[in-house]
Amino acid sequence: MKFKELKSRVATLSLGTGSNYRVERNTGSTIIMNLFGLYQISETTVGSVREANDIGIIPEHDRLALQKLAYKYSRTPLDERRDEPKFQVRMMYGDSKSYLNFLKEDFNGQTSGSLIIADCLDTSALQTTFTESLYKKLQ
Repeated sequence: MKFKELKSRVATLSLGTGSNYRVERNTGSTIIMNLFGLYQISETTVGSVREANDIGIIPEHDRLALQKLAYKYSRTPLDERRDEPKFQVRMMYGDSKSYLNFLKEDFNGQTSGSLIIADCLDTSALQTTFTESLYKKLQ
């Protein structure tokens, strides 16, 4: 599970319950919290989760859902927790309209898959921001 996914799932749980659960990253750990830390997940050891002593004050349904998320995140290999960095590829130095663009669909609405050089604005038809895995796939 990626950090972004954990954060999103905790936020979704907060909306559904009306509680204010959130995820914060501190040095060496990720913490699922409300007013205080509920679950502390190690960022250096896979499978290491600490539960707060007074966890019983939150509703059982929330506690079980958060516990499941904390456990799943803790079991994710450390190198797979980080979201892939995103970047743009400038094709010609100094030219603001020379970025690599992936043409998702052509002007007729058909799937294209072509590469073009244009400005750096993502649209529904053009993708200019890439992850490393997508960029390697395009190469």
